[in-house]
Amino acid sequence: MVRSTASEAGAASTAGAQVLLDLRDIKRRYVLGEATVEALRGVSLRIHQGEFVAIWGPSGSGKSSLMNILGLVDAPTSGEVTLEGTPIGQLSDDALTDLRSRKVGFVFQSFNLIPVLSALENVMVPLQIQGVGASQARERATQALKDVALENQLHARPDKMSGGQRQRVAIARALVTEPSLVVADEPTANLDSENSYMVVQLMRELNRSKRVTFIFTTHDPRLLDLVDRKLLLKDGLLHTDETVR
Repeated sequence: MVRSTASEAGAASTAGAQVLLDLRDIKRRYVLGEATVEALRGVSLRIHQGEFVAIWGPSGSGKSSLMNILGLVDAPTSGEVTLEGTPIGQLSDDALTDLRSRKVGFVFQSFNLIPVLSALENVMVPLQIQGVGASQARERATQALKDVALENQLHARPDKMSGGQRQRVAIARALVTEPSLVVADEPTANLDSENSYMVVQLMRELNRSKRVTFIFTTHDPRLLDLVDRKLLLKDGLLHTDETVR
């Protein structure tokens, strides 16, 4: 693994920062019929609170497998994952579900919005799942949509919104529970170049203002100019780990 020397500003951004995620020798193997696919072949890395990180690499490099493990959606075949010092492998299914709902927000390339609900109602959903009262959920969801500059679209349904607007709703939904981490798997895959840049720039602004850690995957090298740190995966291995800010 290669890691570049951080600039003074970049070094300062993580100096003394809490380790949010710690992955040690992570391997992920899939058995497909008689074939075995080694998606991850021993990945070790630490993500600090407040970082803005891109994972990039060719198709089949293991990006989605790594993101599923970072987001606590999937367990590694071997290796250890800790989130804020909690060993994930020691948790029951119920405890893991609770931790994921409180600590991790998700943004998907296909938006995953509920078509019959308004933007406001979509953003309220994770709060309602947590048992937050309707009045408080509405207030928090309204603020989350204001944070992504959609205060004029509160009652619009997804089919009346552009792709960029729908992805901003998805970002608001990911942030409304005030997670420690937001993982976004190819969040710009269904957007044009202009909207792709705007969405990643928005995530960067929210990362700075809220000190929420963002990790996203991309195939677009132009978006790497906006990140603090970029991780290149190749063939299931962490090829380079470069701090750029």
